[in-house]
Formats: sequence, C-alpha cells, structure tokens
Amino acid sequence: MVGRMGAPNERTSSRLTCALCLLVAGTACADPLAGTPVSSPTWEIHITDYGYADFALDRRPGFVGREYLSGEWATAVGYGTARGAVGPIWLQPHWMYPDWVSNSDFGVEEPIGPVGRGAPTNAWGFPIFRSVVTNRHLQIVLTYEMVDSGTGIAAGIVPRSQPWPGRFLWTDRYVFRQTVKVVNRTEASIQGVRLFQFVHGLESACATYDDRDYGGPLGEFRYDLTLQGRSVARDTRTGLNVVLHDVLTLHLDRAPAAWEGGYFGRLNVDSHVQGKPTVGVHWSVETNALNGVDWFDPPEGRYVSGAVAVDLGDLGAGQSAAQTFLLTVASWRISMRPVRIQAALSWDGSCLMIAVEPIVPGWSRFGLAWAASLDRATEVPWRPLWWAGCEPVPARANCFQFEVPLNGRGMPRFYCVETWESP
Repeated sequence: MVGRMGAPNERTSSRLTCALCLLVAGTACADPLAGTPVSSPTWEIHITDYGYADFALDRRPGFVGREYLSGEWATAVGYGTARGAVGPIWLQPHWMYPDWVSNSDFGVEEPIGPVGRGAPTNAWGFPIFRSVVTNRHLQIVLTYEMVDSGTGIAAGIVPRSQPWPGRFLWTDRYVFRQTVKVVNRTEASIQGVRLFQFVHGLESACATYDDRDYGGPLGEFRYDLTLQGRSVARDTRTGLNVVLHDVLTLHLDRAPAAWEGGYFGRLNVDSHVQGKPTVGVHWSVETNALNGVDWFDPPEGRYVSGAVAVDLGDLGAGQSAAQTFLLTVASWRISMRPVRIQAALSWDGSCLMIAVEPIVPGWSRFGLAWAASLDRATEVPWRPLWWAGCEPVPARANCFQFEVPLNGRGMPRFYCVETWESP
C-alpha cells in the first residue's frame, strides 16, 4: 500500500485553439455553442433540434463552464420498408469537434423550444423542451427536461459479463431526460424500428455496461452505460489546478437489444478536430453491428465512447413507439487524506479485500488506483481501478471496503487509496 496518486492525462487543445485551427485551414467552423441549454443548478447540456449535444457544462461554484461532455450525445434510427432496409441513420446532419457530415436525411419540422405556450415546467420546476424532425418515412418527436432525483441515481460500474460483486457510483442529483417518439408518417407498415443512443466524453478513459439492479431513485433505469475519466481543472475560487474524476452515464429502463463500449477515433491517429473518426462505436451504429463489449479500457486512455440499441418493433400507418434515455454526470475532486488500511485475501483467494478507515472522521467516499510495480527511479504510472466501488462495512462504523477480484492472473500490483471529495 502506498499513498500517492498517478498523474492524469494531459488535456488537449482548447475549443478556441481548435476553432482557430479550422479557420486557418480554410474550413467552415461550426458554432461551438450550438444548441439550446437545458439547465439545472449544477450542470447543463446544449441540445440541437436533432437531439444532439456537443457540450455539457458544469455550473457549480469554482467550475462554471467546465466541460463534462466535450464529445457527443447523438441518436440514430434504423428500420425496414417494402423497398428494403433504411439506415441506421443519424438524426444530426453535422457533428462538431470533430467536424464531419453524417448520413442523416432528416430535416427540422419544429425547432427546439418550449412544449407549449407559457413555457410550461415539469414537477420540479424545470422547463420542458421539444423538437420535431422528419424524413420521408418517419416523424421523430424529441422532448427534453431536467429531473431532480433528490440524491442522485445509481450508475453501475462492474461489467455485466463478470461475476464480481456489483458496484455503483452515485450521480449528481439532477438528471437529463430525453424521450424519443418515433411516428410512422407513411401509409405503409414500417418494420423493425431500432433506436440507437450514442455517448462520448473527450476525457473518458473507460466504458462499462452494467445491468444489475441497485435500487434507489429512478431504479427502473438500471441498464447503464457508464464512461469514466479524469481531467485537470482550475478552481476559480482558489486559482489552483485540481484533478477531477468525471462520470457520464447513459441509463435505460429496458434491456437494450445491443450495446458496445469502444473508441471514437484513436489518439494520435484521428485529429478529433475535423474529419470523421476512422474507427469507433459510431461505425458500429451505422452498420447495426454493436458488438456487446461491456468493458473497454484502452491503453491510450482517451477517446472512449459507447452506444446502446433499443428495438421498438413494427409500426403501422400512423403508429408510434417511444423510448426514454437518461444522461447523468458525477464529479469528484481527487485528494489524498490519511487513512488506516488493512488488506486480506478472501477465503478462496479470488479477491483482495481492502478495508479503509479515515483517521479524520467524515470521509465516506474513496477510490482505488494501482500500479504493476514500484520503481524509485521513475514516476509510478498509477491508474484508477475504474470498477472498484467502495462499500461501507456493516459491522464496523466509519469503515469502508474494496473487494478487488484477482481473476487468477497472479499479477503483482500495488494499490493506493484516494479520497474523493465534492468539488
């Protein structure tokens, strides 16, 4: 056991730098703030008429304007007609950062705005927005709002395929809710409507699909695609740089037909400023080939994305079907606080049990990082153990425990315990 933290990945160029690069290259530069803000007291997301977002921003003191997403939140649809298969096709025609033109054939019937006169609000006092897009076969009605869960909701972080104990992280209390209603606007039947939702965070370093039931608020949205990553941000209250652990989670209330965690382009291969990324989950969406990968942790530690697919079935003339997606964020400030640590193997040797007790009471959230070796001659490459959630020990007050599966690999590892604080 040791008590230090690995350095985070360096952040890439700012949006301003990217915009300047596009202008120098002579390429038309999309407005980086395109979209209507759907806001809560702690964060907001900027949504276009097509239900697409390139921006999700922090609104908390000290971090106002910091980017959570800096990536993509995008919807696609595929279906069949009497003349053959259509798509999958994206709703958003033009993606931003990286800039590229999609295969969309949708146009705007109703731009994003309040759902009715008088700017109606939901049960939590947040405005409800709506937009409508169409192509030759479908009308798609999208509604957007923030929801107050009170305490946050569970975001699963243990891969579905693993028999490990389930673990989750609590999200921010405010939840973005997007409902996609697909309407058959033709006189003929449309078969096999499949809806896709894609998410990518620029700083995301891993993706997990977890369908365990953790209960809690909005517990029916138990099918989770969770992205985690780390970044350095300046706290404007102190002028100091801090390391933040950020989580983006896509939640569904029904089991998806398919899912995938993977790339959205490759670091040092794709520019991530302009041009469609050459590899990634977006290609799997377009080919209707999500591969079921429930754990993706690339060595580059960047450009991670994920998507899910939901089957809405056949639609007769004028019929419709809908699906609701939730997007949540969570963020913790990483620091090192003095703790007492005890470690022991489980009775069958399959798990390492690490118990943590704060020396100064009051801390109840911890993270775990690991290194394969300790070399005094070089800086130790500590990496977060993304799926190691910390649980209270029922029989011991103010004590918390990690359960780390060893998987029989026998690889020697060194661990350090981090304190996760509210920023």
